[in-house]
Amino acid sequence: MRLNDLKLFTTVVQLGSFTAAANALDLPRANVSRRIGELEKHLNAQLFFRTTRKLRLTQHGDIYYQELLKVIEGIEKANEAISQLDDKPVGKVRIGILPDSDEVIQPILAGFQDTYPDIELDVRFSSKGHHELYDQGFDLAFHIGALQDSSLIARHVAKVHRFLLASPDYLARYGEPSAIEELTKHRCICYRWSDGSIENTWYFTDSQVSVKPKLSSNSTGYIRQSMITGQGISFLPLMLAINAMDSGLLVRVLPEYQSKSEDVWLVYPNRLGVSRATRLLIEHILDKLPKAF
Repeated sequence: MRLNDLKLFTTVVQLGSFTAAANALDLPRANVSRRIGELEKHLNAQLFFRTTRKLRLTQHGDIYYQELLKVIEGIEKANEAISQLDDKPVGKVRIGILPDSDEVIQPILAGFQDTYPDIELDVRFSSKGHHELYDQGFDLAFHIGALQDSSLIARHVAKVHRFLLASPDYLARYGEPSAIEELTKHRCICYRWSDGSIENTWYFTDSQVSVKPKLSSNSTGYIRQSMITGQGISFLPLMLAINAMDSGLLVRVLPEYQSKSEDVWLVYPNRLGVSRATRLLIEHILDKLPKAF
């Protein structure tokens, strides 16, 4: 019986399926199913009721899971104690970052690995924030907006606003609007949400305007690049356009208008034992990221 198989069992329980555990751990689903089967054979006990819809723990499985959590936490604490003596933190952290936020996040994560070169980072883009923590097996993830899952631990990172942005070339060619009502006459680039709807009503702190998009995309990176090449005006958080603004490729339009603030959170599961590597990354991000806005 291997420790990795025991951790695999707890991951299957926490994520609710062999498929979700396989995705989170980058394993073939057949591998997960086989190893759980071998564990059951070794224990001479059935751990799961298997149905076409979901997995459910048997009485043996539930007792085994509760006791394993204590054992695994103790082993992880022992491993951390050794790494702390050597003062060389090790481990792997899976983090979900917001799509197209890499311009801000990548230098921060690179700086973290410069400080802790023995910690491996598995960085994945996630547009669903806390909703994908369990599906993807993240140790932590970024989330923008309201939080609905009270079982998670949430650390506030910053408040962000959206602003109207365009390239100097676009403004030279089409003119700069003097009021938000004039946006209806401009070439506007709108975001398309995952449900297919287009965000063509832009809400500001005390007003709003509905625009007719000349271009729409579900990628904020594509929207940013389209603005840079002079294709129109869009409404994006500054965190997604910092480099382009610093280099003068994008400028603010009607700078007195901005959206209501949205909260950026770091969220992670309220599990027994957050690894030292994860704690170090959380504190690093909380220290560095607010300074980037």
